[in-house]
Amino acid sequence: MEEIMAKNIGRAKFVKKARQERAWSQSQLATIADVNLRTIQRLEKDGAASFETLMGVAQAFKIDVKELNLASGVSDKKVKVTQQGKVHLLPRLVSGKSLTDVVVGSEQFQFEHDEDHDPRSIAAMKDILKLLQGDVVRLYDSAPIERLNVEAELSQELKGLEDYGYYLFGIKRIIPRILGKEKIEITMCTLFMSHSRSPKIIRDKKLNMYIPAILTELAR
Repeated sequence: MEEIMAKNIGRAKFVKKARQERAWSQSQLATIADVNLRTIQRLEKDGAASFETLMGVAQAFKIDVKELNLASGVSDKKVKVTQQGKVHLLPRLVSGKSLTDVVVGSEQFQFEHDEDHDPRSIAAMKDILKLLQGDVVRLYDSAPIERLNVEAELSQELKGLEDYGYYLFGIKRIIPRILGKEKIEITMCTLFMSHSRSPKIIRDKKLNMYIPAILTELAR
């Protein structure tokens, strides 16, 4: 039976404040910490939680789990936020067309991936990212009629990625960037590679796949 840590109102207030500082909903925190929503609701109500839950929440906040166990009396202290971010659900890119839709028009690119300690998997991910980057360059240099050819090749690469056991997710956003005292808006493309067996992958009723990712709301 899973052991539940004793109630701790200080811990409950700490978690709630840390979540609100990041502008996350309870559902978003539950997704990132890989626990269910009721667990987060209970944790914020009276501080009761299993050690496994506290570990997940601590990882979500990027803090040591000891800070949650020693959280009594910290309700009035400012919770340190490493970097403001927001949880986005990135859809799975299943074709070259869906990939080019998030790439074309983007001014900056981010490439993220799940942690993986298998050297073969890491090498495969690097090789695929190099291919994708090369095709992105080709896409910008291609005439409109050649875009179909590039998209067809990208579809094959996505199929090869799936054969390796990985999915590619992506999103395009317009976010601000600070240049000196001036604030401008840029278009950011974020691509996220995840193992197909990742428990974080969300499937809707139509079997579309999404993966939650914490993305900064300010471009560098």
